[in-house]
Amino acid sequence: MRNVIKIEHPTRGDPLRGLISSGIIPGAQGLNFFIENGSRNKAQRRARSRNDRGREILYALVKKSDVFLTSFLPPARRRLKIRVRGLEEDQSKIIYAKGSGQGPKGPEAERGGFDAGSFWVARQRGPHAQRARKPPIMQRAAFGDTIGATFIAGGIAAALYHREKDRRGSVVDVSLLARGMVDGPDILAALLLGHDLPHNDRSRAPIR
Repeated sequence: MRNVIKIEHPTRGDPLRGLISSGIIPGAQGLNFFIENGSRNKAQRRARSRNDRGREILYALVKKSDVFLTSFLPPARRRLKIRVRGLEEDQSKIIYAKGSGQGPKGPEAERGGFDAGSFWVARQRGPHAQRARKPPIMQRAAFGDTIGATFIAGGIAAALYHREKDRRGSVVDVSLLARGMVDGPDILAALLLGHDLPHNDRSRAPIR
């Protein structure tokens, strides 16, 4: 049984905890089911990683760990000194996993991302994005987040298997944008054919 330790801000905690006070999450006697769902079987620890003592605690945990997972953007990782190279100085076999909105390359690599804003935005971009058309049908909240997390888990599993073979760590990098494009036949159709796939009237079945 592997232990999962979640490091949170010492005073604010995980930003997801704030949803219960924002009116988005209807609290049931103070219970935030969003945070409970994502934190099952995790040990919560609080540390201020922007000071030396906080980083000492973090690096001490890294030395004993197989995987380090973060969703901090590149500027924050540089500021907090938790870049891949910095962690590898302490643990050359660490699996460094990153989750982001738009991925590690391109003009928006250092911009924050949010579930629907990154996951579904791929369907609104490209050479034909300016053409007037109906917006895509939206899914429920956290649809991209939860599936993206599944991709990260699969990537970590593959990286651990790879480490068993060559005794070296690796980087797992998953973005909401890339995850959304996996299910993007419209994107490929627009690039190859110059137009989108037809959007059928939902009142009648296209296949009979």
